[in-house]
Amino acid sequence: MKVKNGKAKLEAGEVRVGNFFIKEESGHFKMQDISSLFSLRVSKQTFPGAWIANMLKQGEGGLESLHVYVATLLAVLSPAPDDVYVTALAEASNDCLRRHQELYGMKDVSDEEQEKILEAEREKAEFIEQVRDLEKDGGKG
Repeated sequence: MKVKNGKAKLEAGEVRVGNFFIKEESGHFKMQDISSLFSLRVSKQTFPGAWIANMLKQGEGGLESLHVYVATLLAVLSPAPDDVYVTALAEASNDCLRRHQELYGMKDVSDEEQEKILEAEREKAEFIEQVRDLEKDGGKG
């Protein structure tokens, strides 16, 4: 987007959704608002990038969804973050990941499997600590 005589002018491969502009560039999508307060690039190789590509192909309905999405991203990035805010965002993100586990190759893990994983991690941590202790002692053990 370029501004000429106070008016926004679309560049090649760019669409306007409300006060936001989405431009398809090599390997990613660039999203920004009209005042350039907010600018974000999303790789086409990610799930959000694939979703953006799909919404652009949908026509008017897809553009409405993109408008809400980009406006939400700006709203999420605008407040000064505090611990409560960041925790809520992390929980919302994790909830979304859990709703779409098949996309990310995730699976539910039983309590027994979880305990085995934790025990293996404890053993690794203990081994690393033993190696560090050996190094401190100059290899004498």
